[in-house]
Amino acid sequence: MIKFIKDYFYILLFYFCRVLPIQKKVIATTMRGRKYGDNPRFILEELKKEFPKIDFVWLVAEDVDIETPAWIRTIPYHFSLKTIYEISTARVLIDTHRFRSILRKRKGQVFIETWHGGLGIKKIEGDIQRVLDTPWEVAEIKNTSKLADVFISNSDHLSNIYRRAFGYQGPIWKCGYPKNDILLQNHSHIAENVRKELKIGQNQKILLYAPTYRDGFAWGDEQDFSVFDINYEQTRKTVQEHFGGEWVILVKWHPTMLPYIKRNHIHYDNVMDVTDYNNMQELLCAADIVISDYSSCIFDAALREIPCFTYAKDFEKYKGTQGTYFEMEDLPFPYARNNEELISNIQHYNHEDYLKRWNEFKIKTGLVETGHATKDIAIKIKEILLGNNVIWGK
Repeated sequence: MIKFIKDYFYILLFYFCRVLPIQKKVIATTMRGRKYGDNPRFILEELKKEFPKIDFVWLVAEDVDIETPAWIRTIPYHFSLKTIYEISTARVLIDTHRFRSILRKRKGQVFIETWHGGLGIKKIEGDIQRVLDTPWEVAEIKNTSKLADVFISNSDHLSNIYRRAFGYQGPIWKCGYPKNDILLQNHSHIAENVRKELKIGQNQKILLYAPTYRDGFAWGDEQDFSVFDINYEQTRKTVQEHFGGEWVILVKWHPTMLPYIKRNHIHYDNVMDVTDYNNMQELLCAADIVISDYSSCIFDAALREIPCFTYAKDFEKYKGTQGTYFEMEDLPFPYARNNEELISNIQHYNHEDYLKRWNEFKIKTGLVETGHATKDIAIKIKEILLGNNVIWGK
């Protein structure tokens, strides 16, 4: 009852704030305010170049400490009079996740949904039965579909998911993902900066292991951590033998796994934990090989045409709970169910065969990455802030 009263009060505040003038202000966030990054970060930083004299705001969860540029104001993600005022008077709102069910939109505002994974293996939103059985999640999906003026896509695969999993019938702009632009551009300076910050030698090669989460890790519950049991030393030795050079292994756990990682003091000798490194795409710029399971980051890494491998020993279980859009064997990446298969895949890796499979997969999924999606979106937003109408595309 208390929650119902609070929600009703917040909804009324949204309506009361409609009498206030809309400002040249852009509000953005990602992962429900838990980080500064992903597509919105790149959009805001480009928009700052295009249109510096506007108000930039980032929503931040109350239990995290986020560092943002000095030109971005931060406000609480959770609803309060201040947050509702800021949202209600913003011209543009950008998010990577669902809009909260009590969030309301007024005439003249533009909501942009970028989502946070383009090509993806794991099912999302309304494609998952567990989500459909959870009323508050269904309410957020419906509100997102209702309020969004455009969904940003990087593939036919993702656009079809928007239509089905969100029930979204509005404009979808298949312009590519802003966060992937740097992967297609000259990013040697980014890779060099990553190496300097992590104290990795310029002549050392980087293997990045970046698995996704499993249900329950966010709360620090006891979990079967053996699904991540890569034999790091054997993998390093095999990579050095097959690809040559000296290799460093980095591990980036999914942010929702941090409570479990910290609670259990998980660490590995001679392996660098880079979970706290804020910008995943910068790590991908520096990586020479990527290993993942069901994370969409592996598709981002493949844009650079570097060797990518999948390691997933719990696929059947994961498929039965989370659900997947692909069988692992249908992906262009050599797939291993255990350490023996991973080592064999590395030993028998053929780059030409891999690129052939990757190019066929891009055609099959209708992947579109231009390298200038960030600028394209920023220009559209600038036009909106100037009071002009825009056409988002198909």
